[in-house]
Amino acid sequence: MKLGFVSAILDQSSYEEMMDTASALGFQCVEVACWPQGKAERRYAGVSHIDVERVLEDSAYAAHILDYAKEKGVEISALAFYPNTMDGNLEKRTAAVEHLKNVIRASAKLGIGLVTTFIGRDQTKTVEENLELVKEVWPPILATAEQEKVKIAIENCPMLFGPDQWPGGQNLMTTPAIWKRVFEILPSANLGINYDPSHF
Repeated sequence: MKLGFVSAILDQSSYEEMMDTASALGFQCVEVACWPQGKAERRYAGVSHIDVERVLEDSAYAAHILDYAKEKGVEISALAFYPNTMDGNLEKRTAAVEHLKNVIRASAKLGIGLVTTFIGRDQTKTVEENLELVKEVWPPILATAEQEKVKIAIENCPMLFGPDQWPGGQNLMTTPAIWKRVFEILPSANLGINYDPSHF
């Protein structure tokens, strides 16, 4: 087992500075934040230590990402992007899903093979209604993951940080019973749980 952290906590650092910090503190791996370029909507979001669109377009940049990690002795354990892929706002939902697909493709190109994220949730709908939404939103995402041979690990945080996220929160995957239902709907070997004891 290797000890690491999610790079979003170093939101003011560049990729290189973040890796320097990880190395200096003796961490063995990092889950690297890969939000789209732009302003954060919430804490720990909006951080982009790796520009995945650039990874896909610029092989020299992709090589630099890997070379710098190797030089610092810090493994990139996963690419991280935690949006609400089932947002009730269809424009936001589409943007989140399309970027997540690019994170998956970048993870494949970098040889990492793992993406950490949320299932998402329409916070105005019931659990049952959201399970129906899973059937609509997630098969194309998983098809991309399967095609790219990338695993997706879902974090179990309920995403209830403030009144704007009530009543339902923004992540459906919060209990073992719901995990089971989602895995029945999406029976893919490429989908699993990102073990996160901070949300028990």
